[in-house]
Amino acid sequence: MSALLLPLSVLLSITAPADAPKPLTSAAAITVTLEPGPRPLNLPVEGNAQGEARIHPRFALTLDASGHVAALEALGAPPVPAIRTPLENAIRRWQFQPGAIDGKPVETKTTLALDLSLVEHGEDQFALRVDDARTGADLARSGFHHASPKYPSDAMRKHRGGIVVLRIDYDGEGHVLATRLQDGAPAVDASFVRSAQEAARHWTFSPEIVGGHGLAGSTIVPICFADYTRVTPQERSGCAWTPPAGHGGLGDGATVAIDPAARLETAIVGRTL
Repeated sequence: MSALLLPLSVLLSITAPADAPKPLTSAAAITVTLEPGPRPLNLPVEGNAQGEARIHPRFALTLDASGHVAALEALGAPPVPAIRTPLENAIRRWQFQPGAIDGKPVETKTTLALDLSLVEHGEDQFALRVDDARTGADLARSGFHHASPKYPSDAMRKHRGGIVVLRIDYDGEGHVLATRLQDGAPAVDASFVRSAQEAARHWTFSPEIVGGHGLAGSTIVPICFADYTRVTPQERSGCAWTPPAGHGGLGDGATVAIDPAARLETAIVGRTL
């Protein structure tokens, strides 16, 4: 696979100005703060420990019964065109395993979420490295901000923070059936758990569609409650949580599906496009 090379101007066009506050590089899917911070559920341009720019694009995919990409649509704020066009062309060449009915592969609609880093590739050029790729149901963005978790008042007064990792079950129409703490999740104040669960009960998901039918399932959603009132923007750091099954740290707006129907078969994680 030949490298997808990008000119230096692409990096400059998506990188925040040098005097701007350093973006929060949170591993939490949803970040709830005590002061205005990065808007959750968007596609922030952030930097990793090596200073490489990172983006988190999401795409709605339709796979045919053979696992080829039949249709692709960018969700949310897509990458700039110089990145989006070659990236979409690369995705269309990837091989997937579609869902099945009675053991027979059928057309499947799913969401593909990518964590990408822009790495130097020769003079004044950059390549996209795939740090993670996830398929499965997606948290519906419409109306989410009307049901976002609230920072508990007691924790606010005492400047406490924490991370809640929820496992959420939903039906074939994307309605939430149950919420509970994910096994192995870090200990956290009960008030944060109550706030996260109360919000999550009002969420909806875009389930995978297998053979024309919505598929019930489960997903993991980490929620970070962070107090940034006592630190400078440069000192901010995100909540840390390592997802299962070898996934990397999650960018804002990410979820991890449990046993998705569609799976990526092409080995692209850790490679540059």
